[in-house]
Amino acid sequence: MNNLIELFILGIIQGMTEFFPISSSGHLVIGQDILNISNLDATEEIIAHFGTLFSIIYFYRSSFFSRKHHSDFFHSKNLTKLVMATIPAIVFALVFDVESYFNIGFVEKALLINGVWLISATILTNTFKFDLTNKIALVLGIFQSIAILPGISRSGAVICAALILGIKKSEIIKFCFYMVVPATILSIFYKLIFSASGFSILSFESSVVLFSSSFIFGYLSLVFLIKILEKFSFIGFGVYCIIVSFLI
Repeated sequence: MNNLIELFILGIIQGMTEFFPISSSGHLVIGQDILNISNLDATEEIIAHFGTLFSIIYFYRSSFFSRKHHSDFFHSKNLTKLVMATIPAIVFALVFDVESYFNIGFVEKALLINGVWLISATILTNTFKFDLTNKIALVLGIFQSIAILPGISRSGAVICAALILGIKKSEIIKFCFYMVVPATILSIFYKLIFSASGFSILSFESSVVLFSSSFIFGYLSLVFLIKILEKFSFIGFGVYCIIVSFLI
């Protein structure tokens, strides 16, 4: 298959699954297996992550660079919560050999766990009644850190945990996707320092294709997902993950 087509497809997978509660890293592993790509090198992964990172910033552009409201990204109260939510991911990434889990066998099991979690958490929504405090942000950060593993969805882990804790859906959705920003930046640095897959020099054309497909489909998936979350639950995504886990 043409390299540009492969990069375009992988960018679509990254963009569409980064925010859906079905695990982008898990689906990238599946995509690599189907396309018979032995491993994405760090350069390609970083460019794909930059695409989805900028899709978040663009989607929330009206509040991302603002400090007027306590839920705006750069508001001091929100930044404190984001720091608390990011600490567990740093610890997890430094303690565990994360890259050793990036294989189809592990993804199969993780997607099954992810699907069961999405369905169970939906049933247990509003079991507790908590506000989004710094301590709760730390708890949500623990769930985000587990989602570093391929097959476990970051948005699914965080949003479902928050819904069980009784946090308002409108509040947690925005905070969850803001959590992605520092986590993605740190993951890029992690790849730069610890990556075992090596680096390559991509052509300008290849970089543009990968970044663009990741950015465009990341933005579209954000628009689509938020509309779904306002009206529906995660049960359908949970069923999907369980089905895929049995098919791969």
